[in-house]
Amino acid sequence: MGDPIRVSVESAMDMAVELHKRGELDEASTLYNDVLKVVPEHPDALHFLGVASHQMGDSEAAIKLVERSLELAPGHPDALNNLANILRESGKLEKAEKTYREVLQFAPEHPETLVNMATILRELKQTDEAMQMIRKAIELYPENHEAWHNLGNIYRDQKMFEEALSAYTKSDELEPLSEDSSKEIAKILFESGRPQDAINALERLLERQPNDATARHMLAAFGGSDVPERASDNFVRETFDTFSVSFDEALARLEYKAPRLVADRVSEIAGSLGKSLDILDIGCGTGLCGPLVHSHASELIGVDLSPRMLKKAERRNVYHELHEAELTGFMRAAGRSFDAVICVDTFVYFGALDEAFDAARDILAPGGHLVFTVERHDPAEFDSGYRLQHHGRYSHHVEYLASELVNAGFEVVALEEIVPRTEGGKPVAGTLAVGRKPDG
Repeated sequence: MGDPIRVSVESAMDMAVELHKRGELDEASTLYNDVLKVVPEHPDALHFLGVASHQMGDSEAAIKLVERSLELAPGHPDALNNLANILRESGKLEKAEKTYREVLQFAPEHPETLVNMATILRELKQTDEAMQMIRKAIELYPENHEAWHNLGNIYRDQKMFEEALSAYTKSDELEPLSEDSSKEIAKILFESGRPQDAINALERLLERQPNDATARHMLAAFGGSDVPERASDNFVRETFDTFSVSFDEALARLEYKAPRLVADRVSEIAGSLGKSLDILDIGCGTGLCGPLVHSHASELIGVDLSPRMLKKAERRNVYHELHEAELTGFMRAAGRSFDAVICVDTFVYFGALDEAFDAARDILAPGGHLVFTVERHDPAEFDSGYRLQHHGRYSHHVEYLASELVNAGFEVVALEEIVPRTEGGKPVAGTLAVGRKPDG
């Protein structure tokens, strides 16, 4: 008979890995930790717990766990590759590149690392070597759909759109259940002046994956018909759960200023009132605004649809409460009042703002303020007060914002033109809005 403890550990690991594959990260992490209580230096448990921690938003802990695993099992190519992935998605590009190269020293034909190395070289603008790396991956593993997808990305960067389409199409043929290449095909077709072909591509994807919220949202953005009044909860949750890992680092590269601009307004409000504020941060995401307003808050509560974004917000240790909820519904059901409701770039996933404004008015104490940012378009460009842009976010013109604030019972304090961030190296047009609920 085998050692019962060893059998138990192996069974627990098998179950944890299966849960991990199914995306049940909390349950998998609990089992990995149970294994480590019995075998504190179990390299696979450390490795996979690190990967799960990263997926749940705690990248610093993840790096330490995987590094410890590698101390116990040096040169393990999968662990090294995952460490490099975590470093890359945490914005530590140079360290990630070095780690990928270390993997290739141990395993020069490791398929995932060849693809990932090409990805990071592309991000570092080392295009020629990235192309060499991805072509080597395709030569060795011609059925690897991720390699073909990444080849498409490199071609797209170089504006070689026909070549990119061909590579994405090959990726889609190899793995039709992976939606990423289909979506890139639709984007290129749309941006190349072939909107109907882009719409057709998305409709074909939806035939295969009818519940794909992102494809449905893209279809509305590209087609211009059946435009929803706001992005669906599923689209927002899927988008930001996926984006949560690299969200802060990505926005830093885009010179993201919106949280600071909102926080400055909150500081002014707190100063004028001469007191700390009860603040509700709706669409708080990873909590970028939290540390900036915390010193002005007697209570700071955050709300977001994405559980993985909220896990990152929790680690900032500035929120008194965090709630996974749709923001309008949360405000309607909260049963308490706030001095300030802040919303940093979350209304860009709303077209019509009347219901959200009404809910914010009701939850604010007399004299309370609603402070938010949105993307802006010129009212002369479009008849409606808002439009769903091709990239999937809504823009609003200031006349619409002013009208809806007044209709909801707010006094318009400010509608300031801002540049919340850059995109593609160009400034994004935005508006910082402040509405005040009248006294009494």
